[in-house]
Amino acid sequence: MIKKLSLICTISLAITSFMACSNSESESLKPEQDSAAIEKNQTDNQNQDKNMKQDQKKVSKALHVKGSHLLDENNEQIVLQGSSTFGLNYMPETVNENMFEFLREEMDSEVIRLAMYTAGDNGYCTGGDQNALKSLIHKGVKLAMVTDQYAVIDWHILSDGNPLTYVEESKKFFDEMSAVYAGNPGVIYEICNEPNGNITWQDVKEYAEQVIPVIQKNDPDALILVGTPQWSQKETEAAADPLDLHGNIMITVHFYAATHGQDLLDQMNQAYELGVPVFVSEFGISEASGNGRLDSGMADQWFESMNKDKISRIAWAVSNKDESSAMFKPDTDLTDPDLEDLSEYGKWLHQTYAKDARLKEFQSSKDLKDVDHMGKKTGDDKDNGIESDVFSDEEEVTDESELEVSIHEKKSWEKDDRIYTQYELELKNPTSKTVSDWKETIRFSKSFTIDQSWNAVFTINDNELIIKPVDWNSKIEPNQKMEDIGFILASDSKLNLRLR
Repeated sequence: MIKKLSLICTISLAITSFMACSNSESESLKPEQDSAAIEKNQTDNQNQDKNMKQDQKKVSKALHVKGSHLLDENNEQIVLQGSSTFGLNYMPETVNENMFEFLREEMDSEVIRLAMYTAGDNGYCTGGDQNALKSLIHKGVKLAMVTDQYAVIDWHILSDGNPLTYVEESKKFFDEMSAVYAGNPGVIYEICNEPNGNITWQDVKEYAEQVIPVIQKNDPDALILVGTPQWSQKETEAAADPLDLHGNIMITVHFYAATHGQDLLDQMNQAYELGVPVFVSEFGISEASGNGRLDSGMADQWFESMNKDKISRIAWAVSNKDESSAMFKPDTDLTDPDLEDLSEYGKWLHQTYAKDARLKEFQSSKDLKDVDHMGKKTGDDKDNGIESDVFSDEEEVTDESELEVSIHEKKSWEKDDRIYTQYELELKNPTSKTVSDWKETIRFSKSFTIDQSWNAVFTINDNELIIKPVDWNSKIEPNQKMEDIGFILASDSKLNLRLR
């Protein structure tokens, strides 16, 4: 079959520098009992605060709020997507470089939420080791910076219900954190995760109007997220009675698709239309308990609405707990994650985030000299590292299968005098029959090695990359699209794709 091979050279949003109701627990962070160790920990923590303030990278896109929109430093709407840790009190091991790199590179994450429980087993205000928890926060922020992600410092109230319960502790905590990260646009503050129980929006307002000025005293331009009653599901009340404060403040919405359907979605849309700046700082596709069935259909409706209104979103949770809201399978080594470790929910999230990332990249590439999805040149190819003979509107290639093939160049970087480039392969069957045991051959301009690959079998023949399926994707049905196939190639200089 004669077909066109298209390359989409897109740019990932390089944001450098930088659950709702699930209260299940895992192995918790134990309070330090030895007094000498406590004193040493306090000294180390103070030194770490100083170092973090000195070492901050301030090259993130600065965020600000205008009306109901989150904007970047160029006054353009920005949508962040990412994941929340499980409670740092319970799973401190999730804060590690391999995990943060996995979330950024494989899960298209742009923001990490550091969920620190304030109450419960070893909560920050209920006997937990405050210095150890703050050290985890600092470590998480630093890892977010080096992996090009924003960091949300989350005062994760849940069992304590009323944020006023520990308002003094909160003020002290956020005073310390905002002093350390003052002026750093990569740090976001979430001051009350999920107010719940016998409280009102007035209670939340009273709390927020004490805590927010503490942060703004140190960091006037900080982005601050505020929850609402009933587990952050009363955003319309915040619309009817706004906070008596100014600055970059957003109201959070939390949903779990198998529990929260059209009614809550309509409320979010109504609040947005009334001018409330909405940020979905926690969501899942399970039931609100964090367990039970998954409802991807309702989740897709939520995402359709969030995409339309450009609402940022953070998924719960980076966890290997045996529950349906965990992104990883039980017994996954959280210090060395892999795509094969993803749970059913994790796989859905991987596919959904990848799709949304491609959409954003395509939109952001409109102003770039690039190549469109049909292989048509839209600018000077040399500026993109694409040689002039790579593409032509008329060039076609005969291939072994009957599939339409698109190659997406995700990103490129230099390490140890080698150029590494990450690609994603997209296959579509435009025919009326099933294609089985397909094979694709891609030719590059020079020799290369395979650094990493996933969801297919890859071999090299001279300057050609030969790709064959694994068992689960060996058949592609009529009009079906196959995604989630990717690879990273290393070479001495920039690789260029050539048609044969």
